[in-house]
Amino acid sequence: MKVEDKKKTKLKLKKSVIFKSISLLTSFLSLLIFILFIKLGVLPLKYLLLLLFVLILIGIGLYYLMSRKNYKMRMIGTFISFLLIIVFAIALSFQNATLNFLENISILNIQTETYKIIIKKDSSYKDKNDLSGNKIAYVNDRKGVLKVLKELEQSIKFQGEIKKDSSDLIQSLQDGKVDAIIMEQEEVKIYSEISPQFKENTKIIDTIEVKVEQESITKDVVITKEPFSIFVTGIDTYGDLSSVSRSDVNMVITINPLTHKMLLTSIPRDYYVQVAGTTGLKDKLTHAGLKGVETSVKTIENLLKTDINYYVKINFTSLVQIIDAIDGVDVDNPFEFTADYVEDTGAVYYVYKKGLIHLDGRQALGYVRERYGLREGDVARARHQQQVIKGMVNKLTSGTILTRYTKILGSIEGNFATNLSLSNLTAFIQKQLDGNPSWTVENLVLGGADSSELTASMPDLYSSVMLPNEESVNEAIQKIKILKEEK
Repeated sequence: MKVEDKKKTKLKLKKSVIFKSISLLTSFLSLLIFILFIKLGVLPLKYLLLLLFVLILIGIGLYYLMSRKNYKMRMIGTFISFLLIIVFAIALSFQNATLNFLENISILNIQTETYKIIIKKDSSYKDKNDLSGNKIAYVNDRKGVLKVLKELEQSIKFQGEIKKDSSDLIQSLQDGKVDAIIMEQEEVKIYSEISPQFKENTKIIDTIEVKVEQESITKDVVITKEPFSIFVTGIDTYGDLSSVSRSDVNMVITINPLTHKMLLTSIPRDYYVQVAGTTGLKDKLTHAGLKGVETSVKTIENLLKTDINYYVKINFTSLVQIIDAIDGVDVDNPFEFTADYVEDTGAVYYVYKKGLIHLDGRQALGYVRERYGLREGDVARARHQQQVIKGMVNKLTSGTILTRYTKILGSIEGNFATNLSLSNLTAFIQKQLDGNPSWTVENLVLGGADSSELTASMPDLYSSVMLPNEESVNEAIQKIKILKEEK
């Protein structure tokens, strides 16, 4: 054989190996995609089988083209392979983002409580060590308090005194009956807002953060076959979702997967209710969040006479990042108002024009937080919260989710917590993909009358509250009951 012929033969063999390698790479990526879809568990069986059939056909077709001696056919096969490799690479990035998101959904078994050691402003104590041998008072209404006491006992010896409530606690400090008091930081914020005198006459000398095991409140059902309710709570804080805080958003989403109906019931934050686990004075619903999401859930269950199966917990950081990830939301604002307040980045001032407006993350946060500039106060704010949620749903069900998918998942990951299991969640997604049903959504905001009352949190100070409208509460109870009973 001539040298030239040998070179041509070697070149043909090299080309054949290259073409077949491209074909094998494409087949490998298609197999990987199929395995990941099985692992995700969101595709119905019929779609999985269809996907497998299509991928097999693609693999056979490409191998046929790449094995031909005809150079043009090989080039066509190569071109199709490169296109598919790009498509498969994008699909794999979407799948990985989804898998990471699903596997990292935060289920909070621990809540963080932060306590302040407070003394009189004119006191000579410099830090907690100076309190050795002195009286320190506290309210024994949280697991976290006991942990704080144990931590203190490791460094100093002191005389502990139990007080009946926060007002009694503060009064004992003001009267000089104790040298210091221990209070959870959110309660300190509340008293500082209501009573400037408290803030002016005291100072904080130490902060102790403790982790407390959270009670399980899950009432599991098969959410693809049984009606269920989810409590959505938006806490009044930035950062760590495990932190206890006041609940600014209190919404119950009741879903019937059999009739494809959904009811959004919003409860104003200042609703005057009996907080679960307490007797005597009622309190603002928002203050139930100070004792953890489980207390908020039990309180609302008692109010609406219904079981709440799961919860979703978000905070200010969550809302801002998620809305920015979907490139903002559109809402139909009924009338012009302004929002002027201080957030983590400093003072802000927003003007919300009447009509259809577009909101970025920070603007949306102001829209759902403002109440003082609204005619109906807390009730109007609850409606605004529902508007923003609806705007988010509209964006997430539009083409936006395809172009910004990984960014959206990245913004959500770590920014919300739930006790809804991964298996239940993926089963629900699978059913929606299988049937693609259209949902009927109804909104409801509980009404009431503004008033000034003593509360369990501050029994010696009158606070602005909303007295529940019994007719409004009963309407919500009946609508939830009917929705859950429909077949």
